[in-house]
Amino acid sequence: MKRIFLFLCCAAALSWSGCTKDNDDNTVDLTQLVGTWEITKMYIGEYGEWDEEYGSEFNFVSTKEFHADGTVTFAETQSGYTRSWNLIYTIDSNILTISETDTDHAISVRIEKLTASEFITSYEYKGENGKTYVDKVYHKRID
Repeated sequence: MKRIFLFLCCAAALSWSGCTKDNDDNTVDLTQLVGTWEITKMYIGEYGEWDEEYGSEFNFVSTKEFHADGTVTFAETQSGYTRSWNLIYTIDSNILTISETDTDHAISVRIEKLTASEFITSYEYKGENGKTYVDKVYHKRID
């Protein structure tokens, strides 16, 4: 549950601060995004720490299944319990925005890398001390 809370806190911070505009001319190939991605690790910039306790060996699996119709299914399995939810997504250049509906609270992340097997996102936010930090989430394709 702490991972879910940490991810949601970081996502909320992102929605308040937005993303920088560096390298926005990189266009994402949507055909590479469609599929199922599993989180393998996360870097928490404010604390300078890596969280690599993702996957079945750590009893916590978090996936995102992107569909070509602009919907995405998030699923998290921990201690044998799975919960999932469906959202929508849009991409503008290399900025991925995910929301419940097109008018509800949106979360935007920068796509740092997208290949057939690797997907890295980042988000920039202000920490409690007022400094700007960047968190990164690393995914691997599982389908």
